Amino acid sequence: MHQGSFINGRWETSGSERLEVISPIDGQCVFSTPFDPYHADQAIQAAQDAAPAWAALSRDQRATALRKVQAELANREEQIAEAIVREVGKPLWEARTEAKGLAPRIDLTCGMISDDVADWILPDQRGCGRYLPLGVVAVLGPFNFPAHLANGQILPALLLGNTVILKPSERAAGVAALYTEAMAAAGLPNGVFNLVQGDSRSGATLTQDERVDGVLFTGSTRVGKMILAATHQQPNKLVSLEMGGKNAALIGHDANLAQAAKELLNAAFITCGQRCTATSQAFVHKSRLEELASLLTNALPKLSVGDPFKDTTFMGPIIDQAAKARLLNLNDKASDANVETLHEGRSLGDLGCYLTPALRMGEWQKHDYFTQEHFGPDLVLIPINNDQEGIRRINSLDYGLAAAVFCQDQERFDNLASRLRCGVVNWNRGTAGATGHLPFGGWRNSGNHRPGALFAGRLVSAVQARLHDGGSVSGFVEEAMNS
Repeated sequence: MHQGSFINGRWETSGSERLEVISPIDGQCVFSTPFDPYHADQAIQAAQDAAPAWAALSRDQRATALRKVQAELANREEQIAEAIVREVGKPLWEARTEAKGLAPRIDLTCGMISDDVADWILPDQRGCGRYLPLGVVAVLGPFNFPAHLANGQILPALLLGNTVILKPSERAAGVAALYTEAMAAAGLPNGVFNLVQGDSRSGATLTQDERVDGVLFTGSTRVGKMILAATHQQPNKLVSLEMGGKNAALIGHDANLAQAAKELLNAAFITCGQRCTATSQAFVHKSRLEELASLLTNALPKLSVGDPFKDTTFMGPIIDQAAKARLLNLNDKASDANVETLHEGRSLGDLGCYLTPALRMGEWQKHDYFTQEHFGPDLVLIPINNDQEGIRRINSLDYGLAAAVFCQDQERFDNLASRLRCGVVNWNRGTAGATGHLPFGGWRNSGNHRPGALFAGRLVSAVQARLHDGGSVSGFVEEAMNS
């Protein structure tokens, strides 16, 4: 695995500082790389220099180049999966799912995503619309899906003719190095794809530099707002924010509780609850509350927590000790909010960042426990009298990423979904379910109305309208020309 940043087609292994990735599995350093905050400036210049020639290629030519990337990513699936486990603690079965999805994403990119940003021609042939590249695009990646989420933004950016700079999470630097090795082996022209390892200073440079034409960020709402503040004097810069969530499920009086319980367990606790779409609260019709609580209480202890390299493990460790301490503190927060704890979140020893999932039940109130994102395995069941009360509670939150509705009738679901102020609303499946074949993004404090996935091509392109000759002009102009 290469160390250093990758700039203008070569690895920069020098650096005045060093970044170490500490594994949440056992607290050991699993990857170390030198870095220099100045590398971000070098990468921007390399990307800017490479942009004209890359943009001048046809989309088909760039797609051919991405097919070579596809082969290289496929060759590194297992290496990337194991790096994801070591660096962020994701169970191996889940990490493999993420790694195996990287290469096929090129099929989606060169297919449906490309079709979504295809050129169009007016029926009278008098004009057309073209999607053109932005120029230099910076992708600021998260730790929870360190390969998948960045990959889903990088590939459309390259296909549309942009040059790219990836700044990964410091917690997943090794995953990014392996991903970059695939890009390098594919033989992309120098400067078309660049990797900048580093800390927040590198991210700030990429965000603020006027040579960067687009910033695609996935992470917390706090950092997303900082990016908006840093770029508000650059209206020319496209800023796409995929931020946090306080996602809820609405369990109707007629819900299939066995199905709802299964979906809740998965959506709340997969990836140790560290998904922006994780369910953290369920608004349950009061007539079904006790039955659902019983189903969840019986099943929850059977979810295995432990060594992420074991096939039997459902939940690995949380990302770091600070996150673990913050989540354990929710036991006190819940008590302060008069919430009953049905299954307490507990630490599983001092080695590593393991903790058990938490399940709680209580009346909703305006309290930090109910209103703030936890980003961990903590689920609370909240009684409601009717659907309208649940909709009102969900819409009162500052976030608007994902919601789930469990009921029998699709017409009723469609009516409820249209009233939910969320970018993703699922029917009889958990909030953590998403697909690249649909747009994906949040509203309110969860995003800035720039959905990705199927619409990712729109995030990395600018539309140009072209009118052709033969249009009408003012009669005054005609008279002036003819007199």
